[in-house]
Amino acid sequence: MHAFNSRQLFDSLKQVLRSRGITYRELASKVSFSESTIKNIFHDGNASIERVVELCEAVGITFPDLVNLANEEAASTFSFSLEQEQFFAEHPQYYYYFRDCFFEGKSPEVIAEHYHLSPASTLKYLLRLEKLGLLELHPENRVRFKVYGKLRWLQGGPWMRRRYPEYLDELTRLLLDHLDDARYYTSMVGHFKVSQETYDEFRREAEQLLERYTDLAFRESLIRREDRPRIPASFHFTIVPLDLFRHMTRIPDLD
Repeated sequence: MHAFNSRQLFDSLKQVLRSRGITYRELASKVSFSESTIKNIFHDGNASIERVVELCEAVGITFPDLVNLANEEAASTFSFSLEQEQFFAEHPQYYYYFRDCFFEGKSPEVIAEHYHLSPASTLKYLLRLEKLGLLELHPENRVRFKVYGKLRWLQGGPWMRRRYPEYLDELTRLLLDHLDDARYYTSMVGHFKVSQETYDEFRREAEQLLERYTDLAFRESLIRREDRPRIPASFHFTIVPLDLFRHMTRIPDLD
């Protein structure tokens, strides 16, 4: 058994316990060692890797997620291969299934109940995702994902080219349907002229803002609190180096 010694790691695990309202006594009922041993582990900041993993499983957080939380670093990022993204672009239902499993943390049983899927359909989804190399399927539909972190779509890739337009249309429809709802925010299409340096800074800060809140969303997903539900937020931000109003201007002859 290899010892794992990291004060920050156990402090982060304690943070997860508190956020989920789990006491040491409750935790002891879910692991193979006593409450006093658990107290010593958190006090000393020292335990075998096997025990740390067992604690993570009991709390409901994966060991990689805990390490990421403890490091206080930006979450790792992954992208689909061109083949994977092409398949999802052509068969989006498989991506949505993967999304519910991977990002939402739903079990195949929960997904099947929600969408009224037959056992045969569930198996087909899981086997296809396994064939794509995104997960390993184990008995009783248990899965182990082969990717980790935040998803970054391929710039100009199949998903963007095929699915992006329909998302923009739906987002626009939703905004127009909820103009009087303060929870729905959009800015009017704007335009100004700036130097190349200012344009580059504007784009860079927009990218940094997106990266910051994507990181925060990922980290908050690691510490889920039933008393503080997470609010879904869909967004779209575009910067293009042209005057959209000029681009769309048509002034017909009135004679």
